[in-house]
Amino acid sequence: MKRVIYHQGKRMIKKKINKKKVFLVIFVIVALIVLLTSFKSQSNHKEEEVISNLDTNTLKQDTNISTNQDTKKYENVDIPEQLGGYDVLGQLVLEKINVRQNILYKTEDESLKLGVTKFYGPKINETGNFCICGHNYNNILKRLDEMNVGDEFYIITRETKERVDYKIYDKYTCEPEDLSCLNQNQDGKKEVTLITCNPGGLTRLICKAKEI
Repeated sequence: MKRVIYHQGKRMIKKKINKKKVFLVIFVIVALIVLLTSFKSQSNHKEEEVISNLDTNTLKQDTNISTNQDTKKYENVDIPEQLGGYDVLGQLVLEKINVRQNILYKTEDESLKLGVTKFYGPKINETGNFCICGHNYNNILKRLDEMNVGDEFYIITRETKERVDYKIYDKYTCEPEDLSCLNQNQDGKKEVTLITCNPGGLTRLICKAKEI
C-alpha cells in the first residue's frame, strides 16, 4: 500500500514537473515572438527613417543642383571665331541702346572700324578689369552716353557661351592721358570698363560696371 501511494505521488510530481516545463517552453516562445516583433518594428522604423533622410538629402541635392544651374546663364548665339582677320573673344550686348557687338582681340585702327575691342585686362568674363573700347560711331558706342549708373548689360564668352551680367556703378569723363580706369585692383571680382570718345574726340567717356 505504501509502495502504491509512493509511486502515485511520484507520477503526480512528474506530471507537475512536465506541466511546468510545457508552460516554461510556451512562455519562452511567446517572449521570443514579442521580442522579435518589437525588434522588427524598431528595425522597420529605423529603415523608414533612413529612407526618409535619404529622400530629404536627395531633394536638397537636387535643389542645389537646380540652383547652381540657374546661376549659370547661357545663351544660344552664333559668334564667329574671327572677324576681318581678328579673333573674336565674345559679344557685348547693351540692350538699352540696341548694341550687340563682337569683341575683337586686338585694339588697332582696322579692328576699331569693325566694332569693339579688348583694350586691356584679363580673359573675357574672368576676375579682373576687362577693358573694352570702341569708336563713337553709329551701331558701335555712339550712344554710350545714354547708359547711366544702375543700367545693366551682359557679355557672352564665345567658346563657352557663358553669359555674365554687369551693372554700371560709375560713369565719368576723363583726359586721354588718364589711364586710371585700367586699374586691375578688383578684390577678386569681375569688372568691365567701357571706353569711347566724347564728341570731338578731346576727352574719353568711361562707364565702369561690376558683375551682378
